[in-house]
Parts: sequence; C-alpha cells; structure tokens
Amino acid sequence: MHPPTAWNGAAIAALVLSLLSLLLLLGLGVLGLLVSLLVFTPLVLVFSITASIQVARRGQRGMGLAVVGFLLALPGWPITAFLLW
Repeated sequence: MHPPTAWNGAAIAALVLSLLSLLLLLGLGVLGLLVSLLVFTPLVLVFSITASIQVARRGQRGMGLAVVGFLLALPGWPITAFLLW
C-alpha cells in the first residue's frame, strides 16, 4: 500500500479565496465588487494555476479544488465589468 498523498495548499487556498470573492461580489455592493475584482480574483487565478501545475508534477491531491476555485472566480470579471460600465 502507498501512503496517502497530501492535499495541495494552493488548491485549498484557491477554493477558499474564490468563495470569499463570491461572497464579497454578492454582499457588499460596489466596494465588494472592487475588492473582489482587484484583490481576490487575481489571487484565485494565481493559486489555481499554481496548484494545477504542482498537483500534476508532485502527484498531490487537489486538482478538483483548483479547477472549482478557478471556475468560481470567473464570474467576477464579467459581472463587475457589466455593473461598472
């Protein structure tokens, strides 16, 4: 038997930050939109891409978390652009 592989920390961070980004996007009006767009969404994208590369190279767990984090962060861009336009 092989020992269980570790979860990737960047993947977990991507998922948590994407959920925080959605909460800010939906809950705090214009300030939440700006913070979500300028702070959380870029961090989520960086963590998601980093996690997917690390998971593939190291054989860790968390590819699904990285993908879900990435997908949850994507709606922030067009929603923010639409509301600020």
